[in-house]
Amino acid sequence: MDSIETQIDRFFNPKSVAIIGASRRPGRIGHIVVEQMVAAKYPGRLYLINPKAAKEGHHILGIKTYASIKDCGGSIELAIIVIPAKYIPIIMQDCVEMKVPNVIIVSGGFRESGPVGVELENQVLDIAKKGNIRVLGPNCLGTFSPGTHIDTLFLPESTTPRPRVGRISFLTQSGSVGGSVMSFAYNEDIGFSKFASFGNAIDVDEGDLIDYLEDDDDTQVTGLYLESINRGRKFINIAKRASKVKPIIVIKAGRSKAGTRAVSSHTGSLAGTDRIYDAAFEAAGVIRVKTIGEFFDVARALVNQPHAKGNRIGVITSGGGFGVMTLDALADYNLEAPELSEALQKRLHTKLPYYYSVKNPIDLTGSATAEQFAFSMNTLLDSDEIDGIIIIPLFMTPLLDAEQVSQAIIEASEHRKKPIIVVSVPSTKEIRKRMFNLRLAGVPSYHLPIRGARGMAALVEYGEILQRPEE
Repeated sequence: MDSIETQIDRFFNPKSVAIIGASRRPGRIGHIVVEQMVAAKYPGRLYLINPKAAKEGHHILGIKTYASIKDCGGSIELAIIVIPAKYIPIIMQDCVEMKVPNVIIVSGGFRESGPVGVELENQVLDIAKKGNIRVLGPNCLGTFSPGTHIDTLFLPESTTPRPRVGRISFLTQSGSVGGSVMSFAYNEDIGFSKFASFGNAIDVDEGDLIDYLEDDDDTQVTGLYLESINRGRKFINIAKRASKVKPIIVIKAGRSKAGTRAVSSHTGSLAGTDRIYDAAFEAAGVIRVKTIGEFFDVARALVNQPHAKGNRIGVITSGGGFGVMTLDALADYNLEAPELSEALQKRLHTKLPYYYSVKNPIDLTGSATAEQFAFSMNTLLDSDEIDGIIIIPLFMTPLLDAEQVSQAIIEASEHRKKPIIVVSVPSTKEIRKRMFNLRLAGVPSYHLPIRGARGMAALVEYGEILQRPEE
């Protein structure tokens, strides 16, 4: 029998794929899935199953159609099912007969639809278990992996643009949230390694996927959207181990009473008490966030910067007001901005004018130069008084060479073991370009102090997770 890693890997890197319910009609789910696999330049063998089209000798997007997977004449590693739920048990029996090891059931109409759907779901699961088939879904989008050219999603790229290759993987219980996360990543130019929508999770669940991603060299941060966890002990045990290897970030919906009620009607699952989830995430070493925007603020920091070994943060700015707001934001996340020692202040004043305030924040004023930013930054990085730095270069000041400052930040980030985060106002196209280049170089940049503080807080929190003793 294949290892669990191999079983799950076929959802992201199959050598052959059958789309059962492939459609000739543009706009239909079965047609969009074919379109997306073609657009992704899937390199393996693609079998399209449509009995009527096959009988009439039709192709779909130039690809031959078959009446059944029994007619394909080759082994199939992954079957994507996009037909009405009531026919799926029959198709699952065909998959068992053809020894198809992995199935994605996109179709809805199962547990989320009521008692009849529950019975149908149990029937499908029973067939899958007897046939040694791993199932993703039902009621899901499937998988997306730009590095291996897999895109099983039925959301057209015209409305849900796909992110580039990156090092963040995202797992979601909700297809609509998953689509929104994909679009957000694309618009923010944040890359994805892998994406999986697991829906009702009758077989493969978030625990299995976290377990797989723990050893995935292409994934550096794992994100999840959850409404409920049906196998709680399994999740905690896997996440506790995996979180020591790479950060895990969770958006957990259903925090309110109304939200909990909505979860039950959406997925057919019991959401449970939010305090229980908080305790479970704490035990598992999972970082919890509330929104998609907060998720990306956190992920952007964790995917590129080393974790902080403490919560003492230094702030360097060329605008005093931004320094004050950043200190307030740090306090919101229980981070410290300690006053620097007299010895460290004297060291800073060896190259900074005496009238610059260097207590923390270090206020370089509107007269700031790139050399002053570089000196201040490297001095704090060398100090044992500070665990991380937020740099606020306001590029609109006249003496500040944006290119030199950016390069100094990038060089410091490459060679130091403390996290660096940049906050700046994208007031012009040129400044936006500078901030974008910082991100490409691995330095997370944010438009607002509160967002930069959240990113730094995640680096501190993950440092604390790594320092926890093994239980």
